[in-house]
Amino acid sequence: MNDFNIGSSTIYDIKKQKEQIKKFASEAVIAKNMESRHTLKKPKLEILDSALYAWFNAKRSEGKTVTGPMITEKAKEFHRNLNVESTCVFSEGWLQKFKNRHGIRKLHAAGESKSANENATEEYKSYFSSLVGHWELTRSQVYNADETGLLWRCLPTSTLAGGDEKCAEGFKKNKHRLTILLCANASGDHQLTPFVIGKYKKPRALKGILNLPVHYDAQSNALMTAELFKDWFYHHFVPEVKENFKKHGMPEDSKALLLLDNCTAHPRTYDLVSGNIFVDYLPPNVTPLIQPMNQGVIQSVKCFYRKSFVQGILDSDCNIKDFQRQFNVKDAIFTIALAWNQMKEVTLQWCWHKVWPNDGDAAHDPHITSNGLEIRTMEESKPFFKFHTTTSDGELAISKPRLEQKKLAANSPP
Repeated sequence: MNDFNIGSSTIYDIKKQKEQIKKFASEAVIAKNMESRHTLKKPKLEILDSALYAWFNAKRSEGKTVTGPMITEKAKEFHRNLNVESTCVFSEGWLQKFKNRHGIRKLHAAGESKSANENATEEYKSYFSSLVGHWELTRSQVYNADETGLLWRCLPTSTLAGGDEKCAEGFKKNKHRLTILLCANASGDHQLTPFVIGKYKKPRALKGILNLPVHYDAQSNALMTAELFKDWFYHHFVPEVKENFKKHGMPEDSKALLLLDNCTAHPRTYDLVSGNIFVDYLPPNVTPLIQPMNQGVIQSVKCFYRKSFVQGILDSDCNIKDFQRQFNVKDAIFTIALAWNQMKEVTLQWCWHKVWPNDGDAAHDPHITSNGLEIRTMEESKPFFKFHTTTSDGELAISKPRLEQKKLAANSPP
């Protein structure tokens, strides 16, 4: 007792709660957090706390900057979306307790971090090259898929106004969302049918429509889940890849590799194997830097959608709010398919240049920014153009966080 400067009653309490303390320590995410812990007190809103910490870890694993105000705003959003009945004041004190609880500390962004990511990128490129070489994979046999969010009914949030106008009527931000999964191979000659996730299984707008230009499914929050992804892999990805092999005169049992990021809704590698078709995961710290779909493809599709949506407003005889009411999920789905179909083969090839370079790669593909340039032109010339259609990729999936998975060894069968 004298050695640790604690009283006999404290010793008694520790012995009495021995099992609870051991259980609490074993469940701690970071062992170092326990060094300064004096109580077993849990957060008031445990579900919110867990969701918020999972979001924080996902952002940091992607190498993204997270600040205190960002954590606070995200906590408020989770509080609304999780329908938490208990009230909570997300004050500076609350934020500090959250950071202390999870061992979150302030770090300055340094050049060493950037250098480490660059080194990790080179390491992965070397690994990827050996993987492709070992299995003798061509560009037509290697695919990348990625999800993105779309606020498909969102109206303008600003307008130009005359000099004598003091204020302008605005529009409440519409939060109707879809999640879109896009997938294509490295040769750019095979674009898989987009997979769209909505909130309702059978929307009225799709009643009586037998053939959609996308694969459609539903989830209560319009988010990707492990079950939906697994269903897409086995019932859409694998059959479409085999059909493409057949189309090009390749054996149906040819090998195919699907590259994925570490989204929590992506199942483990051994859950996504069908014959010679298998998956491999990009390291979290290099995913934003080299993932092919992140190199302008998704941005281009969203820009095309945005342009088409606003052009519809401009061409419509009704006012903006009426146009919004009339624009339904069927219109959104067909516009998404149209946006995906306008992607050029050379663009899909170019987006692989950071992970699979060759002598024919150009330094820049002008098609990727053409939609963006047109968007900016319309923003400057149209009085009610600026609005948002996307949500952060960190909100695209719901699933229990999973441990980082081991990659398929280059010398093991897929």
